[in-house]
Amino acid sequence: MQKVFECELVLTSKQLLSDPRLNTWVGQTLELWLFEGVQARQAVAAQLQQRGIRAWVRSAYKPLLHAFLEEIDITELASVVIEYPCHEAADPRRFLLEGYPLEDVLPDVEVSWIAAQSLTLTSTSTSTSTSTSIHPQTEQLVYQLTLTDRSGLAQTVSIFAPNVLKTDLALGQQCLCPTGYLRVSDAQSAQPIFAQSLETEFEQAFALLMGWVVAQPWGSNEPYFERLVLRVELPGAEVVDHQGRLLSSTYEALHEDLYFSVLEFFHLRSNRPAGDRRLQPGQIVPDIRVGVGAVKLGVERYALGAALLPLQQTASQRAQPSALQVAPQTQPTGKQDFKLDACDQPLSSESVHAVLASFAGERFEAQSRQGRAVCGIYRQGSLPGIVLTGGQHANEASGVVGALRGAQWLAAQSQAHFALVPLENPDGYELYAQYRAIHPQHMHHAARYTGLGDDLEYRECAPWYETDARRQAVVLAQAQLHLSLHGYPAHEWTRPLTGYVPRGFTPWSLPKGFFLIVRYQAAYKDLALQWLEALSESVSRLPGLAEFNRIQLQRYASYLGAGGFELRHGIACCLSQNDQQNTGVKLVTEFPDESIVGNDFAFAQQVQTDTVRLACIHWWRLHGAVSFSTEAPA
Repeated sequence: MQKVFECELVLTSKQLLSDPRLNTWVGQTLELWLFEGVQARQAVAAQLQQRGIRAWVRSAYKPLLHAFLEEIDITELASVVIEYPCHEAADPRRFLLEGYPLEDVLPDVEVSWIAAQSLTLTSTSTSTSTSTSIHPQTEQLVYQLTLTDRSGLAQTVSIFAPNVLKTDLALGQQCLCPTGYLRVSDAQSAQPIFAQSLETEFEQAFALLMGWVVAQPWGSNEPYFERLVLRVELPGAEVVDHQGRLLSSTYEALHEDLYFSVLEFFHLRSNRPAGDRRLQPGQIVPDIRVGVGAVKLGVERYALGAALLPLQQTASQRAQPSALQVAPQTQPTGKQDFKLDACDQPLSSESVHAVLASFAGERFEAQSRQGRAVCGIYRQGSLPGIVLTGGQHANEASGVVGALRGAQWLAAQSQAHFALVPLENPDGYELYAQYRAIHPQHMHHAARYTGLGDDLEYRECAPWYETDARRQAVVLAQAQLHLSLHGYPAHEWTRPLTGYVPRGFTPWSLPKGFFLIVRYQAAYKDLALQWLEALSESVSRLPGLAEFNRIQLQRYASYLGAGGFELRHGIACCLSQNDQQNTGVKLVTEFPDESIVGNDFAFAQQVQTDTVRLACIHWWRLHGAVSFSTEAPA
């Protein structure tokens, strides 16, 4: 491992507190927008007020949500009408999405949204200079709120959303991004006398790391590295609800923006078409930590074939642990002496192997890029063959448990003919476990792909590594049905430093309940249609799922409108032809599981398990088979 870049940044708030201009603003009103947490912002405001400046220090990230959390009295609120700004350089629903999940903050308040007329922003610069110009177009990016209390009294409130147009270093595109901002107004007239956008330490950290990546001579051969670690240690902001569930996090947002921006840069370099998942840059690892004081940046590059060190806690993080940390996993490492059906958090890889060892059948395996075993089990029977897999995307952990439990049900059917690979991507899963020890409620998309940095399903040539386990499973089971268990974000997915809405993944940026994706070869179209209809009807009757889906689909529609899917019995379904896949029909389950634990995770893995059972039952019935049980395991 080689440290190839290091630097430190001074906090924007610290710079301001030493700014000599403060002496000229005594007696005036100062408003500041930063990416720091509420306590840090309140401390800055207190120091300014001690110097005779009336000050408000607000969140630059999701300012509408934070306004309701920090400033607006919601105790007697009955309804709110929100006119949100629109901008021609942004997704039409961008500023609507910034309000998510307002319903959790205002559970008993009627919330209505109205889109304002689209604006054009011509200023493209951010600055920490002493310019005193006011940016009128930026100042128009405002939420207009009408708040009505239970007595019928209404008031209007404006919430400023500071943004600036920036050129994205990875793709060269212009993006409208939240930014720091300083505004000073006359205390008597409230007229602005100074306004300035500020490139905060949060924005600078991203720009410096991306600038380093873009400037490197990477050569022409993939992979470019074994692992590339992008370290950032900074004060940031995380907000949880009254149940301790994450509402927003600048740490998570920076992780997502760094990971996908670096991936996009290498994708553009490779001249691959949009959506192509074959890129193999190596493992890209943002490592974002809770810090105090100066912001610390670093890049570590592992040469091809180098041994990888685990992510370690920083000294400041050990001293100030995150409020979102959870107890370490207590699952067994040797034998299966726990109840898999009660599993309420992602399994350790040792536990996955312990459960797999309890199955009778023929063992097979492949090796991952980083040398870990990708283990499978095959059992012969007379029923139509089925392949069952989990963990293709390693941060989608409910499918790993669902695959193991689904296989336990299959094993109880005397004539079931199946192959199981419960953890297809052990390299990503190991990184995911290390990430969860640092930020247990984050999505961790950097752990999604393999050690090569690609999606294993789309690998098209040797060395096959992880993909070889699935190839063996299909051949052994002679299967025409592949059940691949997946997940996706359980809370909002954002990329604020490249336009907020995740590029290419807008439909995945909010949860929409448990849904099904079915892909089929042309000859299997009619069978796939019949099977999906029967499966979706049965799945819709699983305990608790109908209400779970109803709530999530309703919220999804209020923020993103109608999705590109059809509803079958309250289950979102996507159906498409794919003649390149190696089975006649493939089911991809999608539960919003990224970041969940406890009862939420237990429910997710139960739904995955039941879906495996129902999928097998309906597949066998359509093939005329009757020698199996339809009962769920006790």
